[in-house]
Amino acid sequence: MQSRKTPLVVICGDVGAPPVPLRLGELVARLRRELPGVTPLLLGEICEAPQVLVEKLAGTEPDRVVIACRADPQAHGELWTRLRSTGAAPAATEIVDLRTAGGCSETVALEQSATLVSAAVSRVAVADLTAPVRERTSLSVGGVTRRSLLRGVNTARHYVAVWRPQHCGTAAACTACVLACRHGALRQQGRRVVVDGDRCTGCGACVVCCRNAALVLPGADLDALGAAVAVLGTAARRDESVVGVSIVCRHAEQVPLVGEGWLVLRVPSIEMVTAGWLLQLVSFGVNAKVLACKDRDCATCASDLEDFVSALMQALGFSDGEPATGRNPTASAVGAWGDRIELLEPEATLQALSALGALGPTRAPWRVEGPGCPLAVVGVDAAGCSLCEVCVGVCPTGAFVAERDDDGVLHLSVDSSRCTGCRVCVTSCPESVITLERAADAGLLSRGRQIVVSRPAVACERCGVPLASGLPQAALRRRLGGSHPKLTSGSARLCADCRLGGRSATGSRGRPT
Repeated sequence: MQSRKTPLVVICGDVGAPPVPLRLGELVARLRRELPGVTPLLLGEICEAPQVLVEKLAGTEPDRVVIACRADPQAHGELWTRLRSTGAAPAATEIVDLRTAGGCSETVALEQSATLVSAAVSRVAVADLTAPVRERTSLSVGGVTRRSLLRGVNTARHYVAVWRPQHCGTAAACTACVLACRHGALRQQGRRVVVDGDRCTGCGACVVCCRNAALVLPGADLDALGAAVAVLGTAARRDESVVGVSIVCRHAEQVPLVGEGWLVLRVPSIEMVTAGWLLQLVSFGVNAKVLACKDRDCATCASDLEDFVSALMQALGFSDGEPATGRNPTASAVGAWGDRIELLEPEATLQALSALGALGPTRAPWRVEGPGCPLAVVGVDAAGCSLCEVCVGVCPTGAFVAERDDDGVLHLSVDSSRCTGCRVCVTSCPESVITLERAADAGLLSRGRQIVVSRPAVACERCGVPLASGLPQAALRRRLGGSHPKLTSGSARLCADCRLGGRSATGSRGRPT
């Protein structure tokens, strides 16, 4: 986790205006009390006159900034542009929407506004400023004049994922990020991952699937998001006026307002959200939902997540609304949070399942399937497996392990609790004997690591040369087809030289047997 740094908090003076006035003095006092080191800065109507913000921050060079205002999110473009000109880092800049629903009381408006600002501060405070930023620009909707074009205020910035080779522990061997991208924006080129900026939508799916933080994107920092969710979840448990936490795509049009009962966390897209995020909140006694934009992929992911979480809760015996409305989280769930919530899979889902009491020998068996499941059940055809250990080398989570025991027997084992269904093993297996099913199975998760293939150490029956694992005939036939019948027939315990009578597969003379 990144070290915390105190951000600058700017509150627009317009937030105190109708329809529901916000008591600015109380808001500032509360933020000072709850956020050590933070001194909120009250400015005029910066949404109407963004230049005021630039003038006020001139010379301060703030790198972390939180702005609270009531401007429509579609009007935030110029504020972002102005902030960039002051030196604020895109990864550590947040604009908090404090628009208030009609009928909201001043007390509720104050309570929820303070929570949203606190969550933004927590998010910005741990953001990684060392991460590189890449973006492309496009013209905003509406008219563009020559002056506005030169000033850059009528252009929209779209962040593009960046691959950091120094963080990629397997030198792009696992390709989990490539497989996770729905838009074909990532490809493997030698030992590098190349990001196509024209195809990248900035959804963040590649960021959340990488365990080495090799891919970065402003707004998709998991440590920063985890810190914000912890603040929102804690407030939702404490504040009876809050229904729960809503994780919202940044491009969603209908977003819950202050006073409508949902504390909002904005993400680049629902494509980067996993069921473990929602289950962590549920295990803490907090209702959780996702809100997608009109993009088909974003909407599909939201539907898949809600279907899986609903099916899982039913399988665990919880009725609709439980356990969130009970507000009685287990001690393990509360103690595990600290100042952040776990968003990396499979840890997020496993911690939530443990807190919900879903695992263990005394629990009734259950199994839930679906595309929204963040875990997977692995199948291996032992008869066709050559024990080449490619799956072991490419698995980013360590689900596959190959070990030789004291008797020389080589065992390939799989831990379903470590499998996130990235499909790297499936696409990398030279024998095509690995299958994955998007499912969470209580029995497999509780049992942990299971041996799926075992093969004793063997030697060539003719010459005594050690054979690595005794390659099955089925695997040989798949690899060589009918091109080398002498290699694919007869005993499996013969080395290549003995199969060919002292000649290699290319026809050259080998050593005599």
